[in-house]
Amino acid sequence: MTRKFRVAVIGAGFMGSMHASIFANEPRAELVAVVDSDIGRATALAGQLRGNVKAYSSHLELLAAEELDLVSICTPDHLHLDPALAIAAKGINLFVEKPIASTMEDAAKIVAACKAAGIKLGVGYLLRFDPRYYKARELITSGKIGTPIHIYARRNSARTEGPKRYGGTLPLALHVTVHDVDMVLWMLEGQTPVSVYAQQTDILLGSLGTQDTIAAVVRFSGGTVVTFESAWSLPAGARHMIDARMELIGTEGSFEVQCGDSGLYFADNQKSREIDTQHWPIVENRVGGDLKLQLASVLEWLDGGPSQVASGEEAIRSLELTRALIRSAESGEVERL
Repeated sequence: MTRKFRVAVIGAGFMGSMHASIFANEPRAELVAVVDSDIGRATALAGQLRGNVKAYSSHLELLAAEELDLVSICTPDHLHLDPALAIAAKGINLFVEKPIASTMEDAAKIVAACKAAGIKLGVGYLLRFDPRYYKARELITSGKIGTPIHIYARRNSARTEGPKRYGGTLPLALHVTVHDVDMVLWMLEGQTPVSVYAQQTDILLGSLGTQDTIAAVVRFSGGTVVTFESAWSLPAGARHMIDARMELIGTEGSFEVQCGDSGLYFADNQKSREIDTQHWPIVENRVGGDLKLQLASVLEWLDGGPSQVASGEEAIRSLELTRALIRSAESGEVERL
């Protein structure tokens, strides 16, 4: 008989509500509670979900009241540390949305606490569960590509979403570029980054405390050169909600991952918009897509099965390289790693 895990979600914002909805409908999970410092928001979310889901205003209240197998942290990144340490101290398995933390110091503390407690720690890098990127990585690990020579990774999105939600609390690179950083590091296992040069601009979004775009070139120890491009500045009327792609040239072959087109657009007399069909589409009032695959994989992992969920150590490497991109962009100098 498949074990059922008792789960709680901390953070009742956009991503937390997605996590909660998935766990509430997952046969291997019992969603016990949602937590948010805004108790009204937590209560409203709990009331929308299947089962007898409770609402708490802090992780301390949650941990004092409930026996849990897994907690998913979906708070802003600079608020990951305190709940993560408290959860680890209780011996409860932990899943943290990317990036693991906003600073290297916080990230190291989270990983160390989970190791000391002997619990599992997973970090939410969604692209690992996107079949397009997963199959692209297989082309590398199978040897069909040969030795990677150059990778180009682009992730540009409209100014109407991310900047207003996250501007001022999180640099563009830590919210957007870090997705591709993790994927490149996962694809280039065995190589390490040795130098970074980046440039960024804030012509449009500087008043919101964030950047319009960042572009970077990273050289790896095996000779592979990677170009990253990320932006939060596409016009509101841009055709693509997220204009993302990855191209790789190797000694024996190449691939292209095309993610700019969801395949579904809606238009009326005022606007047009792309509708998500990949990352977290809602079908019959249930969240699906890559996010569901990821969280289902976490539950399988807890039950002793395999999973490609990012480890704490991998998340630290992604954060380290992303932080190097930011330092180079701010200084205008090459960062040696």
